[in-house]
Amino acid sequence: MSAMKTKGSLRAQRIINSNWFNFAILLLIVINGILIGVQTYDGVPEYVHYIQLFIISIFFLEVIIRWKGRTSTQDYISDWWNWFDIFILVVGIVPEVADILVQHQGGESQNSVWATLRVLRIIQLTRSIRAIEELRVLIGVLIRSIRSLSYIAVLFLLIMYIYAIIGVTLFKNHDYQNSEHLELTISNPDPYGDLFEAFFTLFRILTGEDWTDLRYNLLNNEHTQQVTTKTVFIDGKEVEVEVGGHTIPATSNTTVTIYHVSWMVVAAYLMMNLVVGAIVNNFQLVLDAQREEEEAKKNSKE
Repeated sequence: MSAMKTKGSLRAQRIINSNWFNFAILLLIVINGILIGVQTYDGVPEYVHYIQLFIISIFFLEVIIRWKGRTSTQDYISDWWNWFDIFILVVGIVPEVADILVQHQGGESQNSVWATLRVLRIIQLTRSIRAIEELRVLIGVLIRSIRSLSYIAVLFLLIMYIYAIIGVTLFKNHDYQNSEHLELTISNPDPYGDLFEAFFTLFRILTGEDWTDLRYNLLNNEHTQQVTTKTVFIDGKEVEVEVGGHTIPATSNTTVTIYHVSWMVVAAYLMMNLVVGAIVNNFQLVLDAQREEEEAKKNSKE
């Protein structure tokens, strides 16, 4: 073990392991987040910006203390939370440097670039993940779940692709723009007009957004009938007669109902439960691994 047993490193370790240090860092993160929100308003005092610069300097000092109090260089490098802190610190410094450059150079293009970089400041709020143990556990669960969730995503997209093709084949309405009960607009297109729109419609059903209305609008009933007039000549005179018809696809009401209900059951219930199950399983694995690590540390100290 290549520990650096100097007075400075021991003092830094005591600071890092102290509750007041972690609480102070968390408090600064919260204050910094509030100030970022305050800066979205007009007429913000200039001292707010200086307070943020002071907080960033404290974060920079925190990184130095954690480096000074490391048990070994290898342990510090292998801990990805340390890299996370460095990344967030750099992200917080970039907008400040861009601000200085814009003030010196000026120009509309530079101002637009600075406005884009300024958004990076909000990423500093993610530092609360490091300061709160429970959030670190949740992030560990999500990272561990990526592999299983990726397979679930592949299965989900495959089923969604099959349903989208079925939807376009059965429900595409070539005369949708002539429908009187559904006026064709940019915000109300044919839900199964093409494959891309069918994908979006299936996602809309997944969120529970008016999915029953989609079914009702495809049903064959008196509300979806379209009555038009047609000019004909009878005994040499022009006469307008009513022509009945439908602006819905020629699909039975049973098929429409089975399609939408089955997709709701498969996507919103079965697939979502698979996602929840995978996360819960990995959550237990992370907790078990954390418990074993704590026990191993206790045994090593004894």
